[in-house]
Amino acid sequence: MTYQPFAWARFIGGAVLATGLATPAMAETLLMNNWLPPTHSLVTQVFEPWAEEVARATGGDVTIRMTDSSLGAPPRQFDLAVDGIADLTFGVTGYTPGRFHLPAIAELPQVGSQGEALSVALWQVYTEMFEDVGEFRDVKLLGLFTNGTGVIMSTDSTGPIASIDDYQGRKFRVGGGVVQDINLALGGVNVAAPAGEVYEILEQGVADGVLLPTDAYKSFSLTGVIDNATTVPGGFYTSAWFLVMNRDKWDRLSEQNQQAIMSVSGEAFARLAGRAQDEGDQAGLAQMNEDDVEIIEASPAFVSAIQERVAPIEQDWIKTADELGVDGAEALAKFRAITGSIEGAQ
Repeated sequence: MTYQPFAWARFIGGAVLATGLATPAMAETLLMNNWLPPTHSLVTQVFEPWAEEVARATGGDVTIRMTDSSLGAPPRQFDLAVDGIADLTFGVTGYTPGRFHLPAIAELPQVGSQGEALSVALWQVYTEMFEDVGEFRDVKLLGLFTNGTGVIMSTDSTGPIASIDDYQGRKFRVGGGVVQDINLALGGVNVAAPAGEVYEILEQGVADGVLLPTDAYKSFSLTGVIDNATTVPGGFYTSAWFLVMNRDKWDRLSEQNQQAIMSVSGEAFARLAGRAQDEGDQAGLAQMNEDDVEIIEASPAFVSAIQERVAPIEQDWIKTADELGVDGAEALAKFRAITGSIEGAQ
């Protein structure tokens, strides 16, 4: 994916995202930075529907328009909101190492496997236990969510990853965050590359596979380069995302509009985004089956080996949380209880 320099924002489709609603003369229009392709599922299934909900909830007082090219690269999204370059931004917490510590709870292995459960758990534990730490103090946090769990995808020449021995020395393209540590702990080699270049590095043999949710198989058009996939019961890893607003812009909204926006944000937004991720994963899985990708489930012995090797990563997160004034073990237990309850009810 190529990230363009500053470009004037325009309405998607020549109109505000909240289509069909009249805009009052004194309405507030918020600029939301978008660094994803306009057809990406997060744009069409999460942020556009959420923007429409904001317009409805505020009676048209607040509408949102999205840039047609990004005002900054993905790691800069939080600062764009802090500095007021954009009113609203979204991004991956793991893209800025050392800045966000507590949201990584959702990225740990074996804490849940479904996007909705993980997203709701992240928001609930954040509001109950993390908020006072102030990792998002410089902005107004409107939402947190996650992808569904990642799977181990590999090429035909690599073969299926069916055991911890199969994993050793394999080169996997990984994104930002805890997944980098997980891959190394399991004996893999990290390959850094933009998500938009995954097909090319697999086709050229630069990487033996990729660690991504099944949604990515379809959204990144990996037909022809991925022949095997290994799912991990209980969850392998995921990525934590934020949705934030410039603090000054938020403070200038009326209390009524602030309450209206939060009525469709927070946990409501977590459910919207999480369900969209789960639906995308199902679509990706269906495409993999159609393409005759060999899909296997990690054996109990493989899962046990994963748990043993990643245990220090979990302990490091607990230690970091404790140092920040949060009972890490309690937070992790609460997180797992929430995801287990939601996934068990589905």
